[in-house]
Amino acid sequence: MAEMDLGDVVLSWSIRDINDDDLYRDKVETIPCKFKSVDHYLQSYRLPLIEETRSDLCSCLELINEAPSSKILSMEVAGKSGLYFMDVDFWDNGAGFSTETYTARNGDIFILSSLKPESAEDLNRYGVTYCLAMVTEVSLDDEYQKGFRVKVAKDIGLEEEDLSKFRHAIFLTNIMTNIRIWKALSFDTHMDNNFTVIKSLLAPTNLGDDVCGICVAQDGSLLPSLTEQLLSIKLNQSQLDAIESVISAVRCRHMNLLKLIWGPPGTGKTKTVSALLWALACVKCRTLTCAPTNV
Repeated sequence: MAEMDLGDVVLSWSIRDINDDDLYRDKVETIPCKFKSVDHYLQSYRLPLIEETRSDLCSCLELINEAPSSKILSMEVAGKSGLYFMDVDFWDNGAGFSTETYTARNGDIFILSSLKPESAEDLNRYGVTYCLAMVTEVSLDDEYQKGFRVKVAKDIGLEEEDLSKFRHAIFLTNIMTNIRIWKALSFDTHMDNNFTVIKSLLAPTNLGDDVCGICVAQDGSLLPSLTEQLLSIKLNQSQLDAIESVISAVRCRHMNLLKLIWGPPGTGKTKTVSALLWALACVKCRTLTCAPTNV
């Protein structure tokens, strides 16, 4: 399944599959605390990501009568098998969506249906035609946002005459973030990718083995000067020790080290990290900072 794109996995589902909480029950295993290899680490998160995506879609189906929807004006083949160009009417935002006008984005998942459903069960009624579709390309012209290209499962075998049966497009959710995560989990570890950080994380050093004696000697003149400046922002000794430890690890060219700054709420972790970023700038270290989306 790792060879498939996450979008292809999603498009292969039926409404019954999405609503089936047991679809991956026997396949998803508890993520272990320790991993045998980078491959083992990456594989451990793939099926849980698929299940998380299915669960999200299932929740969206429960509110399908409140989802943005539009009438399909036209739908035609767009070259490769499974790709179609769609033109839709103005979007009805639905009661459960924001007041802003909905516009399609890459990674949006739609239900294309012969009727506008009031509930997910309507799609399983006799004579109803539906399929899942994912937006792959949206017009860059702001005045032509109603036209976009979609992808459907290749094995459903849509014929030219079948396209006219789809009269409504109902938005469910966007899975672009999950697609990016899937691509990160699907790296071929035999290729020339840099897994140094991940390998260090999977094989943590024992306490006392994460100090480089060579660099400690070289940093002897730098760290005291930084410490004097850090004292001016009123850091305690524990915070100073944490920053000095990270600075030493960053400047080390002999070992690949990981450092964890942790502590109970209210112990100054945010202040410590802020001071650390300033210290890294002082030593002219290029730093990539990642923050939670809810900050």
